[in-house]
Amino acid sequence: MTDDRPLKGKVALVAGASSGIGASIARSLAQAGASVALVARRKEQLAAVEQDVASHEVPAVTLVADLAADGAPKDTVAAAERALGPIDIMVNNAALARTGPIHDTHPRHWRQAFHLNLDVPFLLARAVLPGMRERGHGWIVNISSEGSLLQADWSAPYSITKRALNALTAQIDLENRHLGVRAVAVLPGWVRTDLAQDPETLGVEVRDLLDPADIADVVLWAVTRPPAVSIGPLIPVRPVSRNAQTLVNWEQYLRTLRHYDTSGGHMVDVPGIPE
Repeated sequence: MTDDRPLKGKVALVAGASSGIGASIARSLAQAGASVALVARRKEQLAAVEQDVASHEVPAVTLVADLAADGAPKDTVAAAERALGPIDIMVNNAALARTGPIHDTHPRHWRQAFHLNLDVPFLLARAVLPGMRERGHGWIVNISSEGSLLQADWSAPYSITKRALNALTAQIDLENRHLGVRAVAVLPGWVRTDLAQDPETLGVEVRDLLDPADIADVVLWAVTRPPAVSIGPLIPVRPVSRNAQTLVNWEQYLRTLRHYDTSGGHMVDVPGIPE
C-alpha cells in the first residue's frame, strides 16, 4: 500500500512562503504530512498560508522575519526548531529578482541581489546542516531558476546569483550526501506568479506557463526519494510549450522584472551597502 503521507513526522522550513511557489511548496509538504514553519516578511499573507497548512491537520508556525537582516537566518532556524523540533527539510524560496545590463547595474543593487540570493541560502544551510549531519538525514532545497542555465541579455545580476546558488547547492550535496544529507536546486522555467507579468504581451499564453503547484510537486518528489537514490543536484523544470521556452521571450521577460523580492515583495535594504 502506498503511504499518502510520506512526510508524516518530518519538520520542514519554507523560506519565502507567503505566496506563489513558496506557498504552494508549504501546502504540498503539509498535505504529505510534514509540520511546516512558514517564513516571510508579509504577516497577512503568511497567516492565510498557515490556515491552508493547518487544514491538513499538521502543526504549523509562522515566523515573520526579514532574512536579509543580520543574524536572521540563524535566529529563524532556531525559532522554528523550538516550535516544531529539528528541521528535516529546509526549502529556500526567498529571492530578489533584479535584472538589467552590467553597465546599468548599481553596485548597491548588485550586492543586494548577492546578499539575498546567495548569502541567505548559505546562512540557512549553515544553520541546519550540523543537526542534519548529526542525525544522518535531511534535505536542503534551493529554488533557483532556469535563467541560471542561460546566457541571456539583461539577466544580470539575477541569473548570475542563481548560477552561484546552483554551485552552492552542488557543493552542499557533495560534502554531505555520504552522511544521508542531500541538497538539490530546483530550476523553474516560466511560472505563473507575481513575477510573470502580462505574458501575453510577450506572445506567450498564460496556459503555456508552469503553475506554482508544478514546482511544489517536483520538490515533494525530490524529498521523498529513497535514501539510496541519487538525484540532482540540479533539477530543471520547463514548460512543455515552446513559446514559453525560447530565449527571445526569456530576454523580453527579464526586461519586465526590474526588481522583485519573493521574501516580502519589495526591495531589501542590506545594512552596510553604500548608496
